[in-house]
Amino acid sequence: MLLIAGAIGVGTLAIGAGVVNAATATTAKTNSNPTIALAAAMAERFNLNRVDVQAVIDETMKAHRTSMEVKHQEVFGMRLSQAVTAGKLTQAQADLITAKAAELKATMETNRRALQTASKEQISARLDAEGAALKAWATANNIPEEFVRFAGGGKGFGGHGVFKNGNAMTQ
Repeated sequence: MLLIAGAIGVGTLAIGAGVVNAATATTAKTNSNPTIALAAAMAERFNLNRVDVQAVIDETMKAHRTSMEVKHQEVFGMRLSQAVTAGKLTQAQADLITAKAAELKATMETNRRALQTASKEQISARLDAEGAALKAWATANNIPEEFVRFAGGGKGFGGHGVFKNGNAMTQ
């Protein structure tokens, strides 16, 4: 009985290794868009057209991103308004932060493809340079450091922090 359990365990490990190898190969091919593997698996499992399933996933994700962007903009505007009301920022500073955030978002969208193929060192150097430029912009416009994250310099903007204790950082 123990021998059978051991043989089943070895067989399971061998099958598991094959699945991991197949999954790794699939992941390598679909790493740029992880939903491709999901769409393929769902299409196969439910006997659906993979292209149709992918289209539904893409549409759903786009709608979710749009919804999250709208919510983010609402919160962004509310926080800036509260800072102006509390006297922590002037309306002119809030307007500058809003414009800078839009500029940084446009730049991020423009540079997204280039960053996908960049090395960690290149990304780190770019983040350091952008962090330094953002800090210089904030200083030139007398924007308190606590509000620099509103313009894109902090956790939550692209998943990377730009400032920590006044120093540029990459993670």
